Amino acid sequence: MSATALRWCAVPLGLLAFATRLAIALWWQPVTWRFSLALGLLFMLGATLVAVGIPFGIFALISRRYRRPAEFALGEGGFTVAPSAVFGATQTILWMFLGAGLVPTERVPNSDSVRLAEFGPGWFVSLALLGGFMAGALAFLVVRRPRLLLDTEGLTIRRLWRSTRLAWEDLAPGGPLPPAKKTQRHLQLYRKPPPNYPNYVPAEAIPIGWLDIDPAYLAAAIRHYAEDPQDRAAIGTVAELDRLRAPQCSGVHEDVDSLK
Repeated sequence: MSATALRWCAVPLGLLAFATRLAIALWWQPVTWRFSLALGLLFMLGATLVAVGIPFGIFALISRRYRRPAEFALGEGGFTVAPSAVFGATQTILWMFLGAGLVPTERVPNSDSVRLAEFGPGWFVSLALLGGFMAGALAFLVVRRPRLLLDTEGLTIRRLWRSTRLAWEDLAPGGPLPPAKKTQRHLQLYRKPPPNYPNYVPAEAIPIGWLDIDPAYLAAAIRHYAEDPQDRAAIGTVAELDRLRAPQCSGVHEDVDSLK
């Protein structure tokens, strides 16, 4: 399954999460009133975990064979790295699930049942908050951040609110190191220390946990361009992309295989 298809699977699964959360409030919650307070809360917690587990379980089955690619995409005058499809999809599902809790409900008078609250001023507030949650959920799919761009002059880290530009000449040799473990969320970049400041090592973090690329491959590629200026001019070309795919290319594939 492609990253695009995987990302948009979040929409039906998010709607499923929304429906199950609302169903708990309308139909399961009255059932828990038949028990003690402690037992009722326990049953509500169990039902909530099951409800959120269903869409996330389905998504886990769909995405279990998806692997972040060990290559760049072409675009924007260089190599680009898109945001993580898995992270965006899971956040969309979660925000839709939480948004269902904003739908106003009320207990039916003289009855052990729940219904949607009668329309009134409170609905406007609830709908505004619900709209915010739904917009936030969809933003994870349509706002393509964070992103990473590599070009002949350096690399750019584009986050949600800001961008950071680093020239190849400014990066310290020997780094970045490959991730120490698969769950590592950031990749540290170090600038060359200025003269007479041997301990000056400010770092910039690449959010690899939120990017759709193999972290070891990315670390090896950045290290290669930081240390080998003669290859920078080819960044953004099909020929260079093919060269990076070659098994003998600069230890890139050895670093990737070391994490498997």
